[in-house]
Amino acid sequence: MLSEILFYLDAAGAGSARAGWQAALLTFSLIYFVLTAIVLWRIDLREHRLPDKIVLPAYLGVGIPLWLVCWLNQDIVTMRHMAYGAVFAGGVYFLLRKLSRNALGLGDVKLAGVIGLMTGYFSPLNLLWANLLAFLLGGLAALALVVTRRASAKTHIAFGPFMLLGALVAVFFPV
Repeated sequence: MLSEILFYLDAAGAGSARAGWQAALLTFSLIYFVLTAIVLWRIDLREHRLPDKIVLPAYLGVGIPLWLVCWLNQDIVTMRHMAYGAVFAGGVYFLLRKLSRNALGLGDVKLAGVIGLMTGYFSPLNLLWANLLAFLLGGLAALALVVTRRASAKTHIAFGPFMLLGALVAVFFPV
């Protein structure tokens, strides 16, 4: 995303007002996502919940600027990737919640949609990259806690921070 912002800034410097708007929208979306991720990370670690009053507005704060960039570029394919990414990620996490007998929180399911929007902007493969990282890092952290006897197999571990970390890595280092 950073390279795309720099591209639009360069084009804006060459006199393209539309490119300036695109750079501003991408920057807003990225900053909104990062700040929201920091807040949600802290809350989930402390309280084991992801509040709707923060997660649900993120759909608008992340989605609308990215949608506008796609609209300015007349890029219907990326719009579809974002929509499919949000629905797919939310659906998969909802299914995981049901299969795990609600061990995965509903806040994680809602957050998955936001992450699907953000990572879907790059490509569907980026959505898979973000989730692979989330489950890998979450599993390694859980294993480390069990091995050091700071947790047992029944201990609840906040998964939101791992989802957010995976998404942030995927946003800054897209595949």
